[in-house]
Amino acid sequence: MRLYTFLHSPSALKVRLALAELGVAYEPIEVDLFRGEQRAEAFARLNPHRKVPVLEDGALVLRESNAIIAYLGRTQGTTRWPDVPTSEARALQWLFFDSAHLTPHCGVLWWTNVVAPKTGFPAPAEAVVKRAADEATRALDLLEAELGEQHYLLTSSMSLADCAMAAALAMLRGSHLDDAERWPHVTAYRERLHGRESWAEARGDAITELG
Repeated sequence: MRLYTFLHSPSALKVRLALAELGVAYEPIEVDLFRGEQRAEAFARLNPHRKVPVLEDGALVLRESNAIIAYLGRTQGTTRWPDVPTSEARALQWLFFDSAHLTPHCGVLWWTNVVAPKTGFPAPAEAVVKRAADEATRALDLLEAELGEQHYLLTSSMSLADCAMAAALAMLRGSHLDDAERWPHVTAYRERLHGRESWAEARGDAITELG
């Protein structure tokens, strides 16, 4: 199993987290997005969108981080993924929620607050940043209400769906949406995820420590 990844990519981090939680061995292949290595034709044949992550598992070439997470859950025989259709549907619902309502908007704020100042890449327009903050706020309000007192999205133990949230919420560190008073359950949930061994193994802090 090979994973085309980039240390500073939040989407690639989701999959590294899932693999760490599963204890699955894989060959990491680093694609430096900041240096434009994703534009190489050899990589474009794997992913025409020229993005990471990409998973190679035998003949299967799979892109889109949350699709990879669901695939790993289905194929690795793990307690980290539901084996009951109704519970699996809830896990998928959270992955779709992340893809549509959380990661894209957190990503704009992360790029504005972390990447652009440290790399010199241009920041998004002010109107784009405001819309991202508004949309992320709505998503966080929903997540706060859904979490309540439970430790993880589905049960009292972690599922692979939580890997997507761990990466998304990390992008908000230090931003004006990093607000423990407004979102105490979300904040506690994030810290719980980031305190796991898998977070360190996947080098989760690298998405904000660009150095």
